[in-house]
Amino acid sequence: MAEQKKCIVLDLDNTLWGGVVGEDGINGIALSLEEPGASFVSFQQALRDLYDRGILLAISSKNNEADALDAIRTHPNMILKEPHFAAHRINWKEKAENIKELAQELNIGLDSMVFLDDNPVERELVRTALPDVAVPDLPADPREYTRMLHSLPYFASNAVTDEDKMRGNMYVTERLRREAEKKFENKNEFLKSLSLEVRIGRNDESALARLAQMTEKTNQFNTNKIPHSEDTLHSFMQDGLHEVFHAHALDRFGDHGIVALAIVTKEETTWVIETMLMSCRVFERGIEDALLYAIAQAAQAEGAHMLALPVVPSEKNEPARTFAETRFNNGMLDAHDVHKPEWITIT
Repeated sequence: MAEQKKCIVLDLDNTLWGGVVGEDGINGIALSLEEPGASFVSFQQALRDLYDRGILLAISSKNNEADALDAIRTHPNMILKEPHFAAHRINWKEKAENIKELAQELNIGLDSMVFLDDNPVERELVRTALPDVAVPDLPADPREYTRMLHSLPYFASNAVTDEDKMRGNMYVTERLRREAEKKFENKNEFLKSLSLEVRIGRNDESALARLAQMTEKTNQFNTNKIPHSEDTLHSFMQDGLHEVFHAHALDRFGDHGIVALAIVTKEETTWVIETMLMSCRVFERGIEDALLYAIAQAAQAEGAHMLALPVVPSEKNEPARTFAETRFNNGMLDAHDVHKPEWITIT
């Protein structure tokens, strides 16, 4: 089975619409209910369906930004509007450079991205410069674009969670947070301004689909990359030997959804956090410390006074390793020494 991807990076001219908007103008591009424009409308709808399942959409286009955004915002037959795109690079730079910037902005790996462009020269340039990015060939006939998209093996349809449905909007609100952060010289003052609330769930069966999904997809902040099925997580919740915690985060800009998970094995004096993971979307907000605090409080309430966090190193989980190294001493931590971030409300 092909590795599942998180983001589709799209060209614009002759990919999302027919023609070149900078030359043909908004009224001259092919995007209508009749051919040749109907093929592009169909292709956009297929992309929108993937967006609704949680696949991120981004743009890398050699174009005048004002012309391209005007078409996206105002053309009556555009299915994909500006809020559907998590990020964009519309300029005259090399597309491989743009794609690297998009990966950094979205905080995802290049190996999570698929690049779609009608131009075979641009496709080959990206393949050569960024071998981790999947670059399928677009058919010469736009009428085949939708069929090609459906044939790609990167977007298997598993259970669709609330977080999947929210993901595109989450990246839009994340841009708002980044803009707000620029107004603050002090990071802590910015974090306080977010009015961040973390809702802790414990053995919550209603969250099973999302939690199982996170064990499969989360790479960077993941102490132990072992995928768990809903059945396995359910058994952990029921067996009395484990606790399954999760963190649902909200702030003044919007709802992040469920963003962190911890699977704990309970021993008499020590609770061992077998897996701790968190979505890359909320790095450096203190949510991981809020979850750790909740676990420490629960452990003390049941008579345990130590926490352990073993980490299984991987090529991608440096953020998880750094967290463990800075919070734990040789993998161990006195539960009494865990404190809640002052800018977070825990409920």
